[in-house]
Amino acid sequence: MNIRQNCIFSFEDALKMQPKSRLEKIIDTLDLQPVLAKLNKPGEKKAGPKPYPAHAMLNAVIAMRLENMGTFTQLVERLSYDPY
Repeated sequence: MNIRQNCIFSFEDALKMQPKSRLEKIIDTLDLQPVLAKLNKPGEKKAGPKPYPAHAMLNAVIAMRLENMGTFTQLVERLSYDPY
């Protein structure tokens, strides 16, 4: 007789329980509001990919520099296989 047990934690719950990474600690420490205020000026034409918010793109560029990635291609590849 096999008894199947349901998952105790969802994927999102498991991510919340993990300790913060070095990248998360650095991004949480930085005050990005002045930069985001400049990027999100109302009435100005937006540049860049439209579905992504400015804070997500800024975090990606910070991560790129912290992980010593030389090109945006490396960043895109890393973001495509590393959801965290």
